[in-house]
Amino acid sequence: MHASAREDRRPVFRTDIERLSAAHRHWAPLDVLKSTNTQAVFRGAVPKGAHTATDAGLARYLEDRLAKEDILLDLSVTIER
Repeated sequence: MHASAREDRRPVFRTDIERLSAAHRHWAPLDVLKSTNTQAVFRGAVPKGAHTATDAGLARYLEDRLAKEDILLDLSVTIER
């Protein structure tokens, strides 16, 4: 998964990345592979479900779920099958 900072969220991007990869987020266990002040690359496993049918669907699902925790990122996802 690739995450990009939204223009208005750049000052808190690093904090959002740390919160995103926090261990307590059991529904999205992600490891940070690399990051900068505006972009990050993650790897992780997501359980199969309706939201994992397509890459775009999973990106929307994660964006919506994270937004509820005030983590606002632009995501692109590639599901390895």
